[in-house]
Amino acid sequence: MKQNRFKWIFIQLVTVIGLVYSQVCQPLTSELSTAYIFRHQPSLFTNEVESFKTIIPASNVTDKCCAYLNDFADNASNFIRCSVERARPLRFCEKCVDSFATVTSIYNDIEKNVGGCHVFLLDADRVQAILQIHTMIKALWDASDCNNCFTSGSIDVEQNGTVTYKYNTDTMDFMGKYDNFTECVDRYTNGTYPDFTSINYTVCHACLQMYQGLNDHYADMRKRYNGKICMDLVDMMNYTRLMWGDARDLNCTNHDRDDMPVLLTSIILLTIPFLFYGATCICGERKKLKIMTQKRLKNPISVEVSKTDNSHSNHVNSIS
Repeated sequence: MKQNRFKWIFIQLVTVIGLVYSQVCQPLTSELSTAYIFRHQPSLFTNEVESFKTIIPASNVTDKCCAYLNDFADNASNFIRCSVERARPLRFCEKCVDSFATVTSIYNDIEKNVGGCHVFLLDADRVQAILQIHTMIKALWDASDCNNCFTSGSIDVEQNGTVTYKYNTDTMDFMGKYDNFTECVDRYTNGTYPDFTSINYTVCHACLQMYQGLNDHYADMRKRYNGKICMDLVDMMNYTRLMWGDARDLNCTNHDRDDMPVLLTSIILLTIPFLFYGATCICGERKKLKIMTQKRLKNPISVEVSKTDNSHSNHVNSIS
């Protein structure tokens, strides 16, 4: 009886558990198991997923704005790479003008809302990465005074993407003088000058006039541009002066000193005091001192003082 009773209880428990399990583990509907069915039966929901993507796109940037963004990124990268590669020797303005003009033109188009991309590329977030990068590029260009290398307004980007520019007259003259000077130095230092062995010339004597002409032209440019000379020319002149005067290079400024001007100046300064006092003694007038006498006493009074040893007293006799 007890065994039958336990069997009956066990059967009842199994039945109840089965009923509960059947209610909990029902097959999920498509509304609640989209990811599961998409993994196992993707063909059933492919069309619905594609339509869902068209309703809410992954990005609201149009294809035209993406093209602007890619062009800006490529040219900004080219400009930064060019500026680093041309840092020493500094030829930043001359060699990087193409990438600078292109990236500036692209940014100006974005800022002018060409293609309706101003909002999506410049005003979409607080960081404003495109604006920050363009500000950095422009600050580097302005700090180098690169515009003073070119004629005002000559840097332009044509419709086919070609960059055109024109150097100003001062830059052209400086480059011409610099090329002549470096050519002269190369001839003598390399020993390729035709008459180098027969004439008593060194590079310091042969190229002195060209160096002075280059240096004078640079000084005139500093006055004309108030010291804001294109950094390419500044770097070229600095290295030229170092090469000309440095003892490890040409050492052309270490000449024998002439001590004669120093000696003459010292002698003149030493003789000026003696000449001054001598001329004062000879040409000056001597003033005689006048002694003033007392007029209140007509007759002078003399006083005689006598002293005796015994009485230790003084006797004063008045003599008129």
